[in-house]
Amino acid sequence: MQNAVGFYWTLPVPWAGFERLPDNVEEAAVASRTIRYQRERIRRFAKDETYRLVAEEIFMEIAPDRASAYVRAPLAQVAKICRAQDATLLFVDFSQAQGWRSHAPFTDWARRLGIRVTPVYPDEVLIDGKPFDPAAHFSQWRERQDEWTRGKGERVARALQEAQRLRAEKRSNREIAEELNARQVQSATGKPWKEDSVRKLLGPAKAPKAG
Repeated sequence: MQNAVGFYWTLPVPWAGFERLPDNVEEAAVASRTIRYQRERIRRFAKDETYRLVAEEIFMEIAPDRASAYVRAPLAQVAKICRAQDATLLFVDFSQAQGWRSHAPFTDWARRLGIRVTPVYPDEVLIDGKPFDPAAHFSQWRERQDEWTRGKGERVARALQEAQRLRAEKRSNREIAEELNARQVQSATGKPWKEDSVRKLLGPAKAPKAG
């Protein structure tokens, strides 16, 4: 029986408040259906193909809309495990199904590290007794992402109006950020307001005119 390491990754969704993964694989699978799908798919593939899963690693990208070379650091750690355990790296290759969520930096870097890599086709699996189709799942999320993108102008306009009103009340940028967060006034990206993001929204405060 060959050893294998499962590698599962996902993208952050700032507008939904999903910007970090728990370190534990099981907890990450609860937090992210994408991670859970990959875990289930790889575990079933490993069982069917007589692999012994000796480790499972997770990774969240740094940007909500693209893959990046940031994957190299966690992948280097995975490579150490693969070499120590003489294991094959297993991952769900979403790009095999209608081009969904390709991660070229990941696949290129994995092969450069000189470890065995086996891409797994993103078949539908049962999760909690219900079929999970990754292509349909990502299509729905893309629609929601597009809707969020279209609403950017409206979010910025509302935030600017609220921030200008608070500045007129002589509030500091830090106080404005706290107030916007408390009122759940969304930023353009969906991330919580900070002093610096308020400063960028409003620009520098005007000095009072000399009398």
